[in-house]
Amino acid sequence: MCAVKGKSILKSLGFKSVIKNGSYVYGNFNSNRAIIKCVLVSKKTFVYTAVAGADVKLVERLRNEIAWKL
Repeated sequence: MCAVKGKSILKSLGFKSVIKNGSYVYGNFNSNRAIIKCVLVSKKTFVYTAVAGADVKLVERLRNEIAWKL
């Protein structure tokens, strides 16, 4: 369920080529790439997020928007 929500989040933010592969979700936003990884820890879900790209301000904004929507 976490990865499905992650896919929905990336699509809602305008990411393209969004792919869900098991517990991973990847997507591209212009020249930036985001990943959301869901891990089961002690019967709870732990979520990793990362955004990479050359424009630091845009990367920070995208990372924060993903985190807020989680």
